[in-house]
Amino acid sequence: MTKEEYVTFETIETSKHEILSCSYSQWYELLKSHTVESKIIKPLPQSFIEYLNSDSIKLPPAHNYDPELVINSDNEYSDWEEDEQEQEDEEAGDADVDADADGNKDGDGHEHQITVSDFQDLHDQIISNIHELGGVVTPKLNWSAPKDAKWMMPDNTIRCDHVNDIYLLLNTSDHIVDDLDYPFASVDLEQDGLNSNDVNVDVEYELVLRKWMDINPALEFRTFIKDNKIIGISQRDLNHYMYLESLKETIHDKIHNFIYDTVIPVLSEKLNLSKYIVDVYIPRPFNKVYIVDINPFTRKSSPLLFTWNELLLIDTLGHDEDNYEFKLVNETNLGRFAKKEYSESQVPYDVVDASMNSEAMIELAREWDKLQVQTE
Repeated sequence: MTKEEYVTFETIETSKHEILSCSYSQWYELLKSHTVESKIIKPLPQSFIEYLNSDSIKLPPAHNYDPELVINSDNEYSDWEEDEQEQEDEEAGDADVDADADGNKDGDGHEHQITVSDFQDLHDQIISNIHELGGVVTPKLNWSAPKDAKWMMPDNTIRCDHVNDIYLLLNTSDHIVDDLDYPFASVDLEQDGLNSNDVNVDVEYELVLRKWMDINPALEFRTFIKDNKIIGISQRDLNHYMYLESLKETIHDKIHNFIYDTVIPVLSEKLNLSKYIVDVYIPRPFNKVYIVDINPFTRKSSPLLFTWNELLLIDTLGHDEDNYEFKLVNETNLGRFAKKEYSESQVPYDVVDASMNSEAMIELAREWDKLQVQTE
């Protein structure tokens, strides 16, 4: 690699069309037989979007969303549920009086706090869909799942069997905030002919409830596709699994054939997509490939065992359909990828990588200064 190749910060041109086409509802029906059963609720009412964007989290009492749970199971919150319900009823009554006097503000001029009653139809539909999907689901919006908020759950997953679990995860996730507030952060607005003031207008937000699948993280992989060709495959979970090396050829062939035979032809023809990222899951006995998600080809997604510049350099140098690398975590590279999970939420991966190494951070700063000088 030459010095020029090392210091150049490769850009990724992303269009609004590509972002919107990677919304879950856009590709789910096209590849439904290759993914887990899902319920898609759209468009979402504005009141629910405002609820997710609010600074505070207000969950309905447990017995208010599934009466069967109160009848058939012990309820650990029973000591305070009744008091909370009475308080909510009083607040609802006060809100009605205040709204009559001053629109959606209370007597002190404060904005009305959105509660479930403001999107009751959606609330009821979520409960119904949970039951239809077997009682356990995982939630996401158009592009992101609230995996960065899984620490809020007792089992440290995004497995939800109550509607309140869904509200809690969505309300506390930075990934969800990013979906709502910055869906086109990777798009050059001027080049794409967009106005920054109304760029989000065309987004039809959706809530996706996926039937729970107990995934073995060792068998989940991320595939990078550009110009309708695979440019790299990476292990998704950054832990070392010794047995994966012996399965590498089998897994590679399964992913390669699935992407070229099924995914690329469909997304190219139906959605006019030529670059994107596909997360797949291949459970034993390795006779079926499941699509976990399809993401826009942007730096907002983790390159995992690659770097973004490495992936883009592969494309620049040119390659055929079979000439790409399939990376696994092994004993030699394990330390390099020992970083906090989901630390990519707020900063580019180049910065996250550098933050693990003081010398790398200094080098990154130097190269940034050089680039600044070149553009002046």
